[in-house]
Amino acid sequence: MAFLREFRIVKLLEEGNPSRMVAKDVGCSQSAVSKIWTKYKQHGMVVKAKRTGRPRKTSKRQDKQLKAICLENRKSTTKQMKHKWEEVGVNVCDRTVRNRLKEMGFQYRKAKRKPALTPKHKRTRLQWAKERQSWTVDDWMKVVFSDESRICIGQGDDAGTFVWCRSSEIYEEACLKKTTKFPQSLMIWGCMSGKGTGEMTVVNSSINAQVYIDILDSFLIPSIEQMFGDDEIIFQDDNASCHRARTVKAFLEERHIQSMSWPANSPDLNPIENLWWRLKKMVHKKGPTILKLSIQFYSHDYQIIRCRKLLKHFQQCLTKRVYQLRLCEGFA
Repeated sequence: MAFLREFRIVKLLEEGNPSRMVAKDVGCSQSAVSKIWTKYKQHGMVVKAKRTGRPRKTSKRQDKQLKAICLENRKSTTKQMKHKWEEVGVNVCDRTVRNRLKEMGFQYRKAKRKPALTPKHKRTRLQWAKERQSWTVDDWMKVVFSDESRICIGQGDDAGTFVWCRSSEIYEEACLKKTTKFPQSLMIWGCMSGKGTGEMTVVNSSINAQVYIDILDSFLIPSIEQMFGDDEIIFQDDNASCHRARTVKAFLEERHIQSMSWPANSPDLNPIENLWWRLKKMVHKKGPTILKLSIQFYSHDYQIIRCRKLLKHFQQCLTKRVYQLRLCEGFA
């Protein structure tokens, strides 16, 4: 019988209710109600009865040893941790190792991907976050984020594909994720702010300083005018060599566009990465395998995202990102 149910039985009996009515109300036999009431009068509390069962194989001290082994190398398998645990005198099976780690709150997950950061990168990211720690959502709403993204056509979603199949069906055509040796790829450039997405364009050549200036002139400037009019904005782009060319800086100064300093190797701080992820998911569901059709789908779905105004919460999350970056000293 559940522990809370026993408390309810005692409470009803103390209120003067007959045991028959209490049994009916709680949903148990009258004899069970009598036994609980007798135990309560003997001990002055609801005593949870000791239950027989297999004794625990490991002690608290040994569990702490397993925790230390796990934290020493988080990429270890349960079999590897089991062998290390045996070296200190604990002889258990793999399942016991998994059960103990689960009790401690550990789960064996696929590791998240993050850019490799040097100490210099971390210092730069931390400094960048400190300079913007007082920024509000309204401040972030004035920032126009931009980036390029390369997409492989006909490869499906970048994430793992899961299928329902029996062990004998793993190579059935319906259960395979098909790949091509040399897939067609598509390079796109786009920009966004808290007010929505700007213009998007397909880049058909390698990007140098002059090509980048043409992109900014043809697509960034109209996007800024459409979203902000004559209001001042801050323009963000990463530290690619073509973005930091002198001619590009001169072009932005001539157009009176303020550039945001950006820490190196920090795509995780740019909310447009979330936009690319959403856009790729939308297009991959349609499964285009032809380059021309893919361009049409990307342009169409990019407009849908703008119409739905799904990007505003990314700016609101930026204050949290900056806070986490300061909290983790540039590594978040």
